[in-house]
Amino acid sequence: MGMEGDLDYCGCVTNYRFEDFEPTIDEATGEPDERTKAYFASTSVGFHDPRSTDAALVGRVKRAIADGRKLTAVYADQEFGHGLDSSIPVATFAWFEKLVNVGGGRLVPGHLITWITVRPTHRRRGLLRSLMTTDLAEAKAAGYPFAALTATEGGIYSRFGFGVATWLRSIEVDTSPGFKMVREPDRRVEMCLPSELRELAPKIYDRFMRTSPGAMERQQTYIERATGALNTETGEEDRGVRAALHFDEQGEPDGYVSYKFAGWSKTPPTVDIIDFVAVTDAAYASLWSFLAAIDLSTRVTFGESAEYSPLPWLLTDSRRVKTVASEDNIWIRILDVKAALEARPWYVPGTLTIDIDDSLDLAGGRFTITSDGESAEVTPASDSTPADLGLGIAELGSLYLGGADPVILARAGRIDEQTPGSAVLASAMFSLGRAPYSPNGF
Repeated sequence: MGMEGDLDYCGCVTNYRFEDFEPTIDEATGEPDERTKAYFASTSVGFHDPRSTDAALVGRVKRAIADGRKLTAVYADQEFGHGLDSSIPVATFAWFEKLVNVGGGRLVPGHLITWITVRPTHRRRGLLRSLMTTDLAEAKAAGYPFAALTATEGGIYSRFGFGVATWLRSIEVDTSPGFKMVREPDRRVEMCLPSELRELAPKIYDRFMRTSPGAMERQQTYIERATGALNTETGEEDRGVRAALHFDEQGEPDGYVSYKFAGWSKTPPTVDIIDFVAVTDAAYASLWSFLAAIDLSTRVTFGESAEYSPLPWLLTDSRRVKTVASEDNIWIRILDVKAALEARPWYVPGTLTIDIDDSLDLAGGRFTITSDGESAEVTPASDSTPADLGLGIAELGSLYLGGADPVILARAGRIDEQTPGSAVLASAMFSLGRAPYSPNGF
């Protein structure tokens, strides 16, 4: 971001230095360079992670390099005796690019933001705002139609124009005797060594990504988790991981699950899903049938299930699927209204004029969406053109992938319906035919 020097926030003068760099491993030593080590020391504090072993840190840095992450560190020039060394950032920020399915298999480069931390001793000095607003302006200038993030705290990012666009559910499935599906699955499932997924998982996931609105390219961490090469809690190898593949009629893998037994001390005996990806409905049903058939367990847990999953409808007793938690996942921030809306498909024809308020002045204005039932043309509208809906840029982010209902947002006062019936029309026009689902965090 290239900022450094004296910054004046909230009436108090502070002195911070902002540096952009890429994670680096020293070729001579095989270890991360000092600046990279200090950066990860700071993020570990911010996210309450245990201090990494040398080997685990090298693994984290290698994954960051594989993902193409760009880092920003903020340093305080003032140092206190016995305090943390000034080489350790007081705030961190990172971004990287991945393709995102915006509907109909259309893949668009997204600007993904992550690893945002501010040390408690340096809060309320404008660091987060400076980092975020600078990054969003640069991302817009670089031509990204939208930015995205996942939030550890829900009340922070709407003020920067981010709106919740996808959700996840954590489920528990009772697989005790009596578990039965309405229709018998094909059962073309076979167990495999988890290491087989190193090559197969990315290929299978790439096919899945093109079927699910909101799905995006995976980070390296997911491959490591699925293969058992990484336990994210310890940073070490996880030798308890097992895996299975589903095969299509031609014998090609089109789905997989990796999982582990939760231990004999857990009651009831439980299998925890680590990763579950199914390209087809047949693969989805058969993999669940396999999980239910695992001996010496009567419960399966999955923390990244879709908000609208077909699983309860597959079973003769839908009550066996219990939602234990539901939470937001991907937040979208529209940076270019025309580019973003024209990139996605529009399955319902119609015309809608929306008036968008953006407090950061990055993407506000009045626009007319004209859909022919396949794509849409988005044109700026004059102030004299009546708006059908008035909404904030965060609300547009929530609508973007079809996950939020304009009718509900209007009832909540988040959208101003200025033309009667326009919220119902918007609900039909913004729908992508399939609820968005991104089994992905970053």
